[in-house]
Amino acid sequence: MRISRLLMGLLVLPLATACGGGGGGPSSTPPPVVVAPPPPPDPTGLWVNSETDGATEGAGLADYTAKLTRIGMTRSATGGPVFEAAPVADTSAGGSGFSTTYTLEADVDEYDIVKYNGSTLAVAPSRSGCCFVVEPRIASDALPPPQEGQGESEIALYQTDPGSGSATAAGIIALQEGQTAEGMYLSESRLQVLLSTAWWGAFGEQFTTSDGWLDEQVSLLNYDLTDVENPVLTNTMTVEGALIASRRAGDEIFVVSRHAPNIEGLVSYPQTEEEVANNEALLAETSESDILPEVRIDGEIIEPLTLDSCYRVDPEHPLAEPVPSDSTLTTFLAISAETGEVLRAACTFEPVSGIYMGSSFIALTHVRWDLEQRGTLVHLMARDSFDYLGSELIDGDLYSGGNADFRISESGGVLRLVTTEWTGDPEDAFTHRLFTLSPSDTAPELDVLGVLGDDPQARIGKPNEDLYGVRFMGNRAYMVTFERIDPLYVIDLSDPSQPSIVGELEVPGFSDLLHEVSDDLLLGLGSSDRFFPKLELYNVSDVTSPISQGLVELGEEMDWSYSPAQYNRYAFTYLAGNETDRLTVPYVASGLRDDEYQHIERIALFEITNKNEPDAAAVLPVGEVTLEPNSVDGDTRVILDNEALYVISHTDLLGGFWSNPEAVSSLRR
Repeated sequence: MRISRLLMGLLVLPLATACGGGGGGPSSTPPPVVVAPPPPPDPTGLWVNSETDGATEGAGLADYTAKLTRIGMTRSATGGPVFEAAPVADTSAGGSGFSTTYTLEADVDEYDIVKYNGSTLAVAPSRSGCCFVVEPRIASDALPPPQEGQGESEIALYQTDPGSGSATAAGIIALQEGQTAEGMYLSESRLQVLLSTAWWGAFGEQFTTSDGWLDEQVSLLNYDLTDVENPVLTNTMTVEGALIASRRAGDEIFVVSRHAPNIEGLVSYPQTEEEVANNEALLAETSESDILPEVRIDGEIIEPLTLDSCYRVDPEHPLAEPVPSDSTLTTFLAISAETGEVLRAACTFEPVSGIYMGSSFIALTHVRWDLEQRGTLVHLMARDSFDYLGSELIDGDLYSGGNADFRISESGGVLRLVTTEWTGDPEDAFTHRLFTLSPSDTAPELDVLGVLGDDPQARIGKPNEDLYGVRFMGNRAYMVTFERIDPLYVIDLSDPSQPSIVGELEVPGFSDLLHEVSDDLLLGLGSSDRFFPKLELYNVSDVTSPISQGLVELGEEMDWSYSPAQYNRYAFTYLAGNETDRLTVPYVASGLRDDEYQHIERIALFEITNKNEPDAAAVLPVGEVTLEPNSVDGDTRVILDNEALYVISHTDLLGGFWSNPEAVSSLRR
């Protein structure tokens, strides 16, 4: 309306001048006053909160309770975390340095049940029973007694002596009865222990129902290890909810949890108008404190969140199609690793089934299984502020867990991810697509920069080939698809708007885990055509024509073998050197030999030699550590420190030297 009045004024002005007295003197009619139109409102994205959309105070509570009135705690496609990325510590030509947790991104640490800082080795009891720390066989007087009233679960601390390949018990951190550490972070003198009452692994019914998130708690315990023999608990943070994911970047520890408020009397699945009315009456009396997860530091309640600050969908946004929902809230906390204080917080009402954290972004994904053509919603937040950057719906499904974490990565302000669409066509069951996205410069939206995989002439995988190993590294992506043979694809991402397949190699078998040794060499860990675990080295110095430098099978002399490192990157240890890299792979094998059944469990040691001369590079076996039965699984860990070799398994802690793995022996006798 204001614009039309302004246009009328501009049209009247020249007419008044033309009729004003013929002699060119001043007009008796003053020119109209031109009023500039108000600036347009700031653009909003799919997700908004009261701080960005101008809603009145209390809008967050109103939106949330309205959401619960009819759906209560109905089913949704809520899923587990999504994350992970690159190798470990660099070393010199002489092999100095030590290995650390194998992570998705080199500058983002991940929690694990075994941590090492070059002098202190921390081993936590896992849910699957990693367990020698529960009933240590070391002399009882070698460790300080547990605190009164605490149970048998404990984190064992050791001081290593790499020069002698040994380690001595230094201290313990006793956990309360029933507590299990999800994992730890370790710096020079600080240990953070992450506890959670709820754990279901990567999959399970609990991820699709709200009641799976009721009455749970996540804790982050911060210890000072200046005196390793006497660890001091400096602070404890607790938050209501179940653990979804955690990462560490610099001094900040990120804890992502999911919480469902327990509102007494609320009908989870209202079937009648009477039950809906009951929910309305209950929710009318509900306060923010009844809904938000309780956060405490050293027992004192703090309030880092409000419902008004929680992100929720703008119903007017084009992507805001109705979606099955539930009562869960996903909470993001950034915590100081030094002081334990909550530095910033955010939350969302909306379903999230996958999480990735890179150098700049936190990417949240959710598979829209309810759509006729399934797709994945991608939401981006800034890692260092939790500001919302935008959303987009892309074709295909992106799930998380295990090696699927490697299907998403960030580089240079661009998010790269790979989805799979199940077509239902028995002749061509899969469509794999690579997307590149970035935040818009003008609005909280995501721009799709490029897509690869829709063109039949540049498809990812042959018909009916599923997607296995994926790795984004810098301006390249490597992908392995498989049905009967293993096509390895090299993809150029130097121009995010034009991702392109530049090289392809077909070899027997497939790779589950891909590791970039250098710009010219790629290592694959997977299965041979005989379905034995294999390591295969690829020369990608000519990206248009990658070649295999040879492979090694694990347990090939047996009838069957398996390695947990194919599916759990934490069981894979890699230590890079200037000329030679070292790596270890645990495996189990069995079979009939001379009419007698044999079962072996071992840690296989390998070196990648001549890594600076791609044509001469090779993967060479250098020996094996033989373990007791029931030692090898996803909790098996290996630490390399200079020439020292430490193995942590269900049954023992062993130490020795890389050059003599057969002599590696128990350190707990």
